[in-house]
Amino acid sequence: MKFRAVMICDYSNPISMAYSKVAMETWEPIKNVQVERWQCYTPETIIGNPLNIPWGSYSSASKYKDVRHKISTTEKACFTSMLHWWKHIAETGENIIILEHDSFVRNPDKLNAMIENWKDWDVWCPGIAAECIYMNQDFAKFLMREWYEFKNTVDAGPLAEIHTGVVRYWASKLNPRRPKANVLWPTLKMNNTLGEIVNSSTDMTNFTELLLGKLGVQNAPITQCYFPGKQTIEHHKERGKINYKDATYNQMEILESLDYE
Repeated sequence: MKFRAVMICDYSNPISMAYSKVAMETWEPIKNVQVERWQCYTPETIIGNPLNIPWGSYSSASKYKDVRHKISTTEKACFTSMLHWWKHIAETGENIIILEHDSFVRNPDKLNAMIENWKDWDVWCPGIAAECIYMNQDFAKFLMREWYEFKNTVDAGPLAEIHTGVVRYWASKLNPRRPKANVLWPTLKMNNTLGEIVNSSTDMTNFTELLLGKLGVQNAPITQCYFPGKQTIEHHKERGKINYKDATYNQMEILESLDYE
C-alpha cells in the first residue's frame, strides 16, 4: 500500500501547475508514496471558508521583524490551504504527507530510506522550509486547540507556526502520553541540512540545539524548485523578495526553464 501525499497547487495558475509538474516528476522514484494534486485556497475562496482562522493583523515572521507587514490575502490563502490538511489529520488521524507545488526531491535514494519510518515522527520536515510536512494526529490536535480553544492568533507562515507549536507542545504539560519528542527539522544554517531529535526529553535546550544544527545533522533530500522571476505569491518588496545572494535562494533547485502558458 502506498502512502498518500497531497500536493497543494492552484489549477487556475499556470505557473503553479508548471511547478507542480516539475515537482511531481521528482517524486516518481519514491516507491511507497502516491502524490495527488489538490486545489489550494485562493484569495477569493478563503472568504467565508469554514476554517475561521484567528488571524493576527501583522506578520511576526522573522524576516519582517523590522518591517510592519500586514498579512496579505494571498498569504492567508497559502496558510489556509495548509491548515485544511492539518485539521484533517487532527480529525481523522490519516497519515498524509503535505507538499507544496515546488517540493523537489533532490535525493530519491535517501528519501526512499526515510519514508520507511516517517510515521514514527511527531513532526517530519525533510526539506528546507514547508515544502514537505508530516505531523501526527496528537500534534495536529494540539495545534487546533492552540488556535481555536486557546485563541492564539495565526500571524506567520506555516513553518513558523509549526515551530511555535513544537516549542509549546513539549514545553507544556498537555501531552503526558508522549513526553519524548521525535522531530526532523530544517536547521538555521540554511545549507540544506536537517537536525533531528529522536526519543528526546522535553528539555527545551534540545530544541535550541536542533535549530542550530547541533543534533543529528544530515543533508536534506528535498528542496524547493524555482525558476528566477516566476513565483505565485507577491512578496514584501523589501524583505520577502528572493535575491540571488540570499542564502535561502542558494539552497533551491534552480530550474533552467519552466513550461507554462
